[in-house]
Amino acid sequence: MKALHSLTELFKSHITDSKSLDIWVEDGALFCGQGPLVDGYELEYTAIVFVQNARLKPHILFMHLVNWLNNHDPERTEKGLPAPTFATQMLDDGKCDIKIKIDLRESYSLAESEQGNWKQQGILYECISEFEAAAQADELNELVYFVGHTKDLP
Repeated sequence: MKALHSLTELFKSHITDSKSLDIWVEDGALFCGQGPLVDGYELEYTAIVFVQNARLKPHILFMHLVNWLNNHDPERTEKGLPAPTFATQMLDDGKCDIKIKIDLRESYSLAESEQGNWKQQGILYECISEFEAAAQADELNELVYFVGHTKDLP
């Protein structure tokens, strides 16, 4: 569950007291897929992020989450995933409890690999998550536009 791991790293990096952070999965579903040569599947689940008695500002934490979603799951609407939901209780001394629910979907497939740990039809495969951060515009190479022969144009 690569998305859950990435999300956990995000919250660990922004919540200084790790004892106040719990992350787990609820309502998981496994959707099986079959290809002509190899199998695959999708996981759909709700990640629960619970921060208890922590000194932080919820709106700052939400901005980190929005940034993560924009970079790692920009097609949530197309996938039919709902917006994250939350509950917050403000406590004394600037502390708060926050519970965030984030629905996620990850696809897994088998990729041929000599170091694979799955053998199917005599071929070794590795089970890989297709979850990746979206490419950032400043990380892409220059776009080269080819027109063709100039005499082809009217």
